[in-house]
Amino acid sequence: MFNTISNINRKSDKYGDVHFVSFLGATLSRLAYMDDNKFLNSYNSIMGPVIHPKILEGINFVNPNKLGDLLDDQKIFGLNGGADDIFANYEYQYKGKNYIDFIKLNMPQNVNIINGDLKGNLSFLIPETHTPTDSVKYISIGWSNYGEIYIVADKRMPNTIFLIFRGTYSAKTASLYSKPTSVVPLTVCKDSQGKPEQFLYGIFKPTAEMIHTIIESMRYLATDFLQATQPNSVKIFTTGHSLGGAMCTNFAYLWTGIKKTAHYNAAPYNVLADNIICISLGAPRCMGSSVAKKFCNLSAQKKILYLRITTKGDPVPALPPKTGFQHPCSDDNKMRMEVSEDCNATLTMRPMPNVNYSSNLDCLNYKARAYAPNALSHTIYLDILYTKAVDIPKFFKGIGIAQEVSRDVDKSTVCRLIMGTNGNYRAVFFNVNRARETPTDIDVKEETDLVKPTQVDISSPSVGGGFFDMFFSKPVTNPVNSPTQPIQSPKQTQSFKPTQSFKPIKSPMKIGGEVAEDRRMTPQAFDILIKQMTSLHGNLCPQKGLIVSPFNNQIMPNLSCAGIQVGGRKIKTHKKRNKKNKSRKH
Repeated sequence: MFNTISNINRKSDKYGDVHFVSFLGATLSRLAYMDDNKFLNSYNSIMGPVIHPKILEGINFVNPNKLGDLLDDQKIFGLNGGADDIFANYEYQYKGKNYIDFIKLNMPQNVNIINGDLKGNLSFLIPETHTPTDSVKYISIGWSNYGEIYIVADKRMPNTIFLIFRGTYSAKTASLYSKPTSVVPLTVCKDSQGKPEQFLYGIFKPTAEMIHTIIESMRYLATDFLQATQPNSVKIFTTGHSLGGAMCTNFAYLWTGIKKTAHYNAAPYNVLADNIICISLGAPRCMGSSVAKKFCNLSAQKKILYLRITTKGDPVPALPPKTGFQHPCSDDNKMRMEVSEDCNATLTMRPMPNVNYSSNLDCLNYKARAYAPNALSHTIYLDILYTKAVDIPKFFKGIGIAQEVSRDVDKSTVCRLIMGTNGNYRAVFFNVNRARETPTDIDVKEETDLVKPTQVDISSPSVGGGFFDMFFSKPVTNPVNSPTQPIQSPKQTQSFKPTQSFKPIKSPMKIGGEVAEDRRMTPQAFDILIKQMTSLHGNLCPQKGLIVSPFNNQIMPNLSCAGIQVGGRKIKTHKKRNKKNKSRKH
């Protein structure tokens, strides 16, 4: 009540509690909705011409062990009003410090025009600087269950890699977390104390099932393209909007454990920094309360620089209901003020969608009065439009029809890697089941099996309406237990050969338990895939192509429950729990 009254009486601020890296996260997250034929062009048109190279340099030079400096615009961008300050006429003060006035600099205006969300003429108040040829290289990862993740390396920022997760843009991706398995948090694994690690399973699964491919992409770009050699030198900036915001949050949490896990704590992976930047925008709740608290502890320990950006009235961050789900730091008032940025919606709809750039963002770092839910608030973040992000034709094709990448002849999951730089695009495909320790048809069964009506109470009326109904189903009194996935014996693991006929193990519908990761994705296998890439001509987003199988019997560590250090207590890794299994290769 006090917050409601004080918020009504207070004078709104043009910006409020917001940082430039938040705006950068909003810009990158919007690009993730683009297919490969537009992503690189838009990135190059924005990073440099719109977002000045001095800003890129300032972010790049921040020490991975002092990520909190990224919240100090005045320090990292040299905002002193002097002759050497190119932003001197485009700054504002907030709480005694200078910040870049990105709206006065026409940054969101130009970004929305470049992305094709609004019509207009570009306007640069500081002379534009074009992106140098061959300074940017990216790898995109899309597969039959989800698309798409962008890993971007920019030589103007040799100490930074962007890891960008796409949000919900099709019925296929909406189905990831619209199943009854997402009504309550499900146990993925247990820590060394026997306590469950619980997540919104439908979001955790796509985050973790291709996690080795994500890491190999970062390793490849950091060492091959950016030529990184020094340990802990390349920081990861992960971000995403909506579903993408939840996935980047999950990844940041896992990363702190991954970096303590062999092989990922040694060369060549050790060039990737231990600490991580996580900027989520409009993310739904994706963690059980205990995991959310561990994440918040990691943020308090400065291992994760976490900012959770929301637009007032956006219903998605309030979903799913608090049936065990929680945002990191949401119940810690002190930490909430460090990580939260709740900003006004500046979208106007008459006579057509537009942005009121003169309106106050007035970002608050505390919970203010409640706003009426408005789905349109999900489509604008820090003046960056997402109204055209959803692929409407794909969305209405249906969950069971539209796919990001076509399945193999045996209906198994296929992944597509695309690498792009300076107009040169190459792609390769591989069968995800062959990359798993235990081949399984679980993905197909999750699409085709019908869920028994007794598993979910659907008697209550919808709350949100339409697309958001998926989050409001009530759990039954006796929910289905979460079985763990059978672990294959060493003998079975070694007997699997990529050249033999592929016969996936039949599985019942999976509810919780460990994710079937791409654990055969070794650095050698990934490098073979890169070498086998073929040039793309015309169609830069193919749904199918020649499938390459570079996998052997080497198994990488299980990363979906990697050990993390929180509050002085060590959570053991799978490797340590299975140390008696000497025949397994880690």
